[in-house]
Amino acid sequence: MDRDELLARLQSIEWDDIEFKKATREVPKSALSTVSAFANTAGGHLVFGVEQANGTFTITGVTNADEVQNTFLGWVRDQNKISVFLPINGSVLALAEGTVLAFYVPEAQRNEKPVFIDRAPHKAYIRRGGRDDTCTSDELLRFIRDASNIRYDAEPLDVDTSRCFDEATVRWYRTRFAASNPDRDTAADDTSFLRNWGFLVEQGGVLRPTRAAILVLGSGEYVRQVLPRMAVDVQFYRNASADYDSAVRWADRLTMEDNLIKAWQAIVEFYFRHSERPFAVDAATLRRDDDPPDYISFREAVINLLIHQDFGDTTRVPVIRFFRDQTEFFNPGDAFASREQLLDPGDKEVRNPSIVNAFRRIGLSDQGGTGVRAIFDGWRKLGYLPPEIENHKAEKSFRLRLRKEKLITEAQLLAQARLGAHLSTQEADVFAYLTRKGQIDLTDVKALTGLSGADARQLVQRLTVQALLVAQGETGNLFGLAEHLRTRFLPAVSGQAENGEDNQQSGVEAAVTDSTDQVTEQVVPGQPGLDRSLDRLTDVQWRIVGHADVPRSLAELMAHTGYRQRPHFVATHLEPLLTGGVLRLTIPDKPRSSQQRYVLTDAGVQLKLLHEQQQVAGPAGEQE
Repeated sequence: MDRDELLARLQSIEWDDIEFKKATREVPKSALSTVSAFANTAGGHLVFGVEQANGTFTITGVTNADEVQNTFLGWVRDQNKISVFLPINGSVLALAEGTVLAFYVPEAQRNEKPVFIDRAPHKAYIRRGGRDDTCTSDELLRFIRDASNIRYDAEPLDVDTSRCFDEATVRWYRTRFAASNPDRDTAADDTSFLRNWGFLVEQGGVLRPTRAAILVLGSGEYVRQVLPRMAVDVQFYRNASADYDSAVRWADRLTMEDNLIKAWQAIVEFYFRHSERPFAVDAATLRRDDDPPDYISFREAVINLLIHQDFGDTTRVPVIRFFRDQTEFFNPGDAFASREQLLDPGDKEVRNPSIVNAFRRIGLSDQGGTGVRAIFDGWRKLGYLPPEIENHKAEKSFRLRLRKEKLITEAQLLAQARLGAHLSTQEADVFAYLTRKGQIDLTDVKALTGLSGADARQLVQRLTVQALLVAQGETGNLFGLAEHLRTRFLPAVSGQAENGEDNQQSGVEAAVTDSTDQVTEQVVPGQPGLDRSLDRLTDVQWRIVGHADVPRSLAELMAHTGYRQRPHFVATHLEPLLTGGVLRLTIPDKPRSSQQRYVLTDAGVQLKLLHEQQQVAGPAGEQE
């Protein structure tokens, strides 16, 4: 942490990744509770020399910085005080108000949690908001379960192998296995097959099914013994997500207390029943050629939910909620990988490796850890905002939202056209995101574009050269909309942020919220101070855009739109399209040439295509 970052955080509020303590002359005893909480959650900064009073933070300084620093670093290296060694880095900030010590406490490894103090496992903490909360017994069990070297789903169970499997599910699984792995199923019977692929393991000379075997292929009664809760709860609502509360009743619901294969089959059938258009599904393969547009992302999200949940957690149920504007997935059990790692290719450490492998063998799980990336890729191809991930380390839960909200809108294309910058499709996507959020990091860029880390950084550098964004913070991974563009694109965002409101509307779009859907003709030729900037197009301008995909003369455009009064047509409709970057002159150095023609710019072509797509698709997010 450097001086600028500290000063910025002092203007904010104490939250889940930073804790301020006065520590004028000595290390406060509560410091180790904070170390435990940060280590068990997602890491954070512990800052000495700052006092909190009445909701504000004041730099008071550390009187003997060397002694305080040495005492604290000695404590965190003493296993009588804290259960694991943590590579804590510190920095000394000499400010006018006094010396401040800032330490970064990293998140502990999975097998090191729970991190506790005073050699007492019940003294383990998690970070929740701005507090260090003592772990409950359930929270401790979740940490202990995830820390075990013997994975929970691989444990053998003492049950009757002749009755514990569902024959129809095993038969379906073997059929899919043979199709996905030609010539690899050489077993003479089901028992041999299950033993060959790890569903049955030998223990004391007796074959036992693993917990994964029961969860994936087991009969209902045995599944309910192993998992005494629903495997998944699927709810369909006819309203938007913003209208949801506990009192709102679902329109349709599916609850599954059977094996994961049957759960998968039932969820897919439920999805197709409520998809944008009615579809039939092949019961044998659960696939078809004319899938709904969001099927790929939905399929990967469902499988992710089924196979990565914490099956030892019987207090919480995985939930899928369909709304008109988005689909939400909640899972008990956080992802071991970070959001950035989830978007990168390559295998990741998973909670249930036996279950993951069982699904992977039949093509129902990602290869090489690409499942989350496939969700993002599918959603990006539909032109929607990137999926939202909340990987909650303290709560140990995972939330995914697939919002049916277009990233690029007409208002944003018009705004980009006015900039005069030549943006690639990927650059335009990043800029559109910036006009909504005001900030972006490299992980966001990768999510928006599908690029690798190196290519994402090159894209950001190109936008920086064009003075569209600027680097923020000391990490080099965070960027903001350039200052000269913030008041233009983010007035609504800034105002709502001051009021503590959650803004989900683009600054560009918020600026035109009060406009009607079709702008009326209010421009008077010759009006002083005429503002020809475009927020939305008139019906006449849309007809011009639709006709100017090839060079057209003024007379042709007027005839196509039914206009006879040339001055009014030019001033009201044509000039705003020119100054707004939607149209261009074919002979720009001779604007009054008799050979002059008007044609769409690149931005105008994108605008025309977007408008045509919207006309065909109708309102987004429509469901049954």
